[in-house]
Amino acid sequence: MKIKTTSDVKPDCKAATQELTLGTRDALLQSGLVLVALKGLRGLTVREIAAHAKVNLGSFVYHFKNRDMFLAELVEIWYEPIYAQLLQNSEAPGSVSALLRLKASLENLIDFVSGNAAFISHLFADAFAGEVAAQKFLLNLPYRHPQIIYKLLHEAQSEKNIVEGSVLHLMIFIMTSVGMPMLLAGEVMQGCTWLPLDAQKIRNLMRDPASAKQRLVWALAGIKRQ
Repeated sequence: MKIKTTSDVKPDCKAATQELTLGTRDALLQSGLVLVALKGLRGLTVREIAAHAKVNLGSFVYHFKNRDMFLAELVEIWYEPIYAQLLQNSEAPGSVSALLRLKASLENLIDFVSGNAAFISHLFADAFAGEVAAQKFLLNLPYRHPQIIYKLLHEAQSEKNIVEGSVLHLMIFIMTSVGMPMLLAGEVMQGCTWLPLDAQKIRNLMRDPASAKQRLVWALAGIKRQ
């Protein structure tokens, strides 16, 4: 009896096998995204990921080799959509002013932070606790979307739409006015249910995306050239 080799497999069977393999890989990553939002990177085990995805441990090892490689890819997959969106904004046609592209990019970031508050909170906590994947990601982050914001501020300044001065300082002003309150409300104040009612109201304003977009309008008005 002849044993079939890979070359003997019909094309449609090969495609089905590849689709199944990719489906397993995607299931593991999707399970990882769900679990990280719930418990963070630190508490995530290979066995738990495989069980959630309903695949065996051997499949995990086949696709990702080890936990660190899986987490590194997981964080990149989570971040890639917002980074791609900001890159697209920065490369928009010249007919769209840099100031408008900057506003759109910062609004995208507000929505991203609001929709991923739990994941971001865990990411920072995990990095402080020594989780390698979280640390590597955060160490590389300044060279990614902050560079896009810096570039758009520089272009807006060149177009004479915003005030002169240090672009880095302007970026710090905008990010601390708009993004920092959202991060603090999600990270530092998480679980502070013991706070008095007035403080809870402040926290709600800090993390509310609509309020953040209002702060953005005020911040951009503050640096707009008269």
